[in-house]
Amino acid sequence: MRHSVIELPSLDAILKDNPGWLDEAVDTVEAGRIIGFPACTLNTWRCRGGGPAFIKVGDHAVRYQRRSLFQFLMERCRLNTSDRGHE
Repeated sequence: MRHSVIELPSLDAILKDNPGWLDEAVDTVEAGRIIGFPACTLNTWRCRGGGPAFIKVGDHAVRYQRRSLFQFLMERCRLNTSDRGHE
């Protein structure tokens, strides 16, 4: 069985054509797709803390800037299992 490889554009290419892309706000479902967690996990993190920064608009609407989502992921990058990151 052959698997096709999807060529994704580089971040530089995306930003060249869409300079404000990183600062656009996305909803919880899309934020979950970006960072690889279900929306219910993001909902829990918003209540308990520990998740990415979010924007609260009005009484119910919540949005996440893509920049905050990528920053959240980068802050958790480790080089090995002993790497505790910045404490």
